[in-house]
Amino acid sequence: MRGYRHWSAAAMAVVLLLVSPAPTASAAGPEPGGRILYLQFDGSTGVYGALKSVRPNGLDGQDFAMQLGFGASPDYSPDGNRIAYIQGYSLRTMASDGTDDRWLVDAPYGPAYPRWSPDGQWVVAESGGDIVAVHREGYPSGWVNLTETHGNNDLIAAWAPDGRHFATAVYPGIRVYSADGVDMRSLNEMPGAYRLDWSPNGRVIAIEALGDLWLVNAVSGTVRRLTNTPDVQEISPVWSPDGRWLAYGQGPGVHDPELPGLTTDPMIWLMDANGHNRHSTGVHGLPSSWRAAA
Repeated sequence: MRGYRHWSAAAMAVVLLLVSPAPTASAAGPEPGGRILYLQFDGSTGVYGALKSVRPNGLDGQDFAMQLGFGASPDYSPDGNRIAYIQGYSLRTMASDGTDDRWLVDAPYGPAYPRWSPDGQWVVAESGGDIVAVHREGYPSGWVNLTETHGNNDLIAAWAPDGRHFATAVYPGIRVYSADGVDMRSLNEMPGAYRLDWSPNGRVIAIEALGDLWLVNAVSGTVRRLTNTPDVQEISPVWSPDGRWLAYGQGPGVHDPELPGLTTDPMIWLMDANGHNRHSTGVHGLPSSWRAAA
């Protein structure tokens, strides 16, 4: 993972001038379903956590008996049957019940934030400031570097639901690439842009920036602020499969540009797609993926 750079208050003021209502998903239903994949930290550093999953109501927890770095950011496959994750320099996958663990490939630079393509055939991850891809069968196909021709500093990828594009957080802001990485456009200039997730309806991208959450219109780049809490970090937004809810981590502390997105004891919270109905699940952890299957 790359370090973070400092950005001025004036730069963020430019972003705030762009704030306008953005299309969102449908209103939240009464009870979100599926399972949320997350890392649970011990309250000391926020760097290494236990891999677990839970229902959105905080019940029926599953412990994979595995400690991973926060950049491991495990992700459910589109069908919910497998989990991609990072361990050391390796990209691995396993069945969603923790069995059938497979090594796919090692990266030349410490990889982070794996994300399945919508067709379930590829996994992308950040490595050395580029977004790289590996086929689900892994070695000997190796890594394919998707973004190297556009310069580095691409941090985390999020796929559009149709699989034709993916977005990345960069210094500073959001880029949108074609699926093969050939075409690129700058969506906006958002200082501190970091973890992000493209909504299932394709209209908006949820993103954390400077310890708060935002919605970014996937076409125009206009932004809508969801949270504004200087002494609390809201981070790692993850859409529910039906697009009605966002799961995110909330924890104490202020944004640190050198170690973005870290808080020692995050809790998993939910809000609906319009930023309302916020409530804690009562689960300590940082969400990274949400699948529909029970």
